[in-house]
Amino acid sequence: MNEVKIFTADVEAKRRSANVCAYGIDLGTTNSCVARASWQPGGKPICDVVNINQSLWPEGAVESPLVPSVIALAGVEDKLVGAGAKKLRARPQDANLMPERDLFYETKNDIGLRKTYHRADEAYGNAAKIAGHLLRYLKESAINGQGKNASINVTVPASFQLNQRRDTLFACKFAGLKLQDDDLLDEPTAALIDYIMSGKAPHSFEPGKTTQCVVFDFGGGTCDVAVMEITVDKRTKQVLMSQVAVSRYHRLGGGDLDTAIVHEVLIPRLLRENSLGPLDLTWAEKKRGLEPQLLGTAEKLKESLCRGINHLRKLHKYDKADKEKVKARCSSVDIYLGKRSFYLSEPTLSAAEWEKILEPFLDRDLLFARQTDYRLTQSVFAPLQDALDRAGRKPEDIDFCLMVGGSSLIPQVRDAVEEYFQKSAVGYFDDPMDIQLSVARGAAWNALYKKLTNRNLIRAVVQEDLALMTRGQALYPLIPARTVLPFPAENEWARVELEIHPQTSIFTDKLLFKIVGATARQTILHEIWDIPEYLEAGREIIMEYNMTAGKQFHCRAFLKDDPEVAFEHHVENPLVNVVNPGSTRLFIEEKEEELRKKGGGTADDVDDFVQLATSYAELNQKERAINWLRSAMNKLGHADATILNLQGNYYGELGDHEREEKLYREADRATTSWGGPLFNLALSFYNRGKYKEATEAIEQAMKKDHRQGPYLTLKAMCLDKSEPQITHKLIYQQAIKAFGAVSTLSEWELGWYLTAVRAVGDAKAIKEAEEERKKRNKKGIPEVYEDAVLPVVKGGLVKRKKAMFDF
Repeated sequence: MNEVKIFTADVEAKRRSANVCAYGIDLGTTNSCVARASWQPGGKPICDVVNINQSLWPEGAVESPLVPSVIALAGVEDKLVGAGAKKLRARPQDANLMPERDLFYETKNDIGLRKTYHRADEAYGNAAKIAGHLLRYLKESAINGQGKNASINVTVPASFQLNQRRDTLFACKFAGLKLQDDDLLDEPTAALIDYIMSGKAPHSFEPGKTTQCVVFDFGGGTCDVAVMEITVDKRTKQVLMSQVAVSRYHRLGGGDLDTAIVHEVLIPRLLRENSLGPLDLTWAEKKRGLEPQLLGTAEKLKESLCRGINHLRKLHKYDKADKEKVKARCSSVDIYLGKRSFYLSEPTLSAAEWEKILEPFLDRDLLFARQTDYRLTQSVFAPLQDALDRAGRKPEDIDFCLMVGGSSLIPQVRDAVEEYFQKSAVGYFDDPMDIQLSVARGAAWNALYKKLTNRNLIRAVVQEDLALMTRGQALYPLIPARTVLPFPAENEWARVELEIHPQTSIFTDKLLFKIVGATARQTILHEIWDIPEYLEAGREIIMEYNMTAGKQFHCRAFLKDDPEVAFEHHVENPLVNVVNPGSTRLFIEEKEEELRKKGGGTADDVDDFVQLATSYAELNQKERAINWLRSAMNKLGHADATILNLQGNYYGELGDHEREEKLYREADRATTSWGGPLFNLALSFYNRGKYKEATEAIEQAMKKDHRQGPYLTLKAMCLDKSEPQITHKLIYQQAIKAFGAVSTLSEWELGWYLTAVRAVGDAKAIKEAEEERKKRNKKGIPEVYEDAVLPVVKGGLVKRKKAMFDF
């Protein structure tokens, strides 16, 4: 829509007569790039991307605006960034490289975490420093000496939390770029700015009308979705934008599709071609050895096949084509694992294989994350639906959806999103390179605008009223909906005077601060202030709060007559949802980091190895679990029944029953008093219909273990199958008697007890066991803070420029 303007007459007046220049840097997970926006006297503002010369290894160079976000330290003087480093990622053995030691990629996913790269030199010891090296390379290659006077914006995912934004600012400082928090621009916002500046604003962007807009940014490493409201000023035709909700799904991107191709298509083909079974190579050999060497091939196959599909669609031939015969091909690949070599003669990817891989990524019903030992699978509709839910919108409420990010080029992804937004206009960049450069260009446009006006094009607003919950569940307004951030202003605080309600019991030492979104009463902050002294009714409290332009809500409180007694808390991005990887995943990351700091761990850390194995098994990553158990055995240097038994469990779940039996029997030989390994072997035989072998194994186990209840139950089950003409009720009754009181049973024993009493039809015992199980489940209900009181408001709301004290 040509009427839409960002650089209006009043903005032009501020330009004066001097040439103005600004840069935008897209610091991406997979690729990075730099764009330059400028405005010369007598001309119009222009924006273009900068081609960057990138060294190859061992020699040569290539020029491209896209710089792979990869660093390889191939020698004392050979630091490769970009294309050369990406090629070495596929063949790290050529330069004796090791990931997170002297080869770094996709480290943006670690920004803001406590993770360190313990094998690396200190200068490359964490993700923020790697980002700093990337930014320094981009600055030196594309900006040179012009950066001193130029305005620069660096893009970040819209959902980056405070610690991630701080790490990014540290990286900027490390690279010699002096940026403030508001110089970090959200990636979806940058893409929309570039789309508008390219003259492609949709017809729904009409003066005086508010357009409901979604930006769907499906890149190489993440999937960001932003819901925005766009308004075009009637008089100036200037575009005004506000962010309503954002959702980011970490580690959901085109890289996950490449990994799926590697493990679902290429590795199985390589194993067959080299006469190897599915488990002949370890998890580490497949994940850390084969995968990096095959990812480049997977990416080429994906891109080639997508181009072929697009071509057939233009000819209206794809729908009727034989999907098995529509294929992409690459040249042969030599793979190395240490001194061993493998050969993949003709890597191919058919349209049928590709559509099968895409199915879970485009599923509109199953939106939860599914993990295997090697990869993550999640539907792109999970962040879409999540963002719309948070914004209180339905797909039919959206007027316009902009698709950006390299993975949006996939035909099936584009079709699925267009079908999802049936009543909406869906926009995208036609040129594959444009779609990958749009974020950098949008950042450059924003930096240029900021250079002229001292403010960003996009200003965040509060999505709904934020309110303090007071005694009696009454809400006291703190920040009205649609308030432009920061609030009340940069480095200012708002204050509200509170008190302990006079009708409260004489003393209290717990005060509940609960801040909610007023519309749906969604909790923004719920914190108990444990006051180090008892407060009497009527005692006065001062609460101060603000919300920054970066969408961090800060709250602090103190006793009016004793400011030293203070409470402080903040909430990062209350308008944004970041998918939590779950407590198990967080535990794994923290425990692995602890072991890395210890140089990999010793025999004293074997319990940590076992905990990691069971945690990975909980995420259904059995091969990775086996790998940790194997490492634990190596550290111990002798047989351990528990570890061997766990290995047997996981091999059984993977269907490798030969190794399963081998490990159970080895575990049995390692213990003189535990029948667990043989019990598990008997259960494995039972589940596979080998009832005679199961009976023999359980009878051997019973000679070792005193816990006869479960063992007798399993024996009776085996005999029921092998001797169906004979009743074995007596054995079940012996088992029930051996269990003892249900309240003393473990969860495992309680399960077997229920099996036994159900087999004999003991209704009373069944009811008792089920009630015991329900009672145990109720223990998971969160604690209720019955002794914490809500405050009441005494004074009004005032603005103050300086806090009464500094923490």
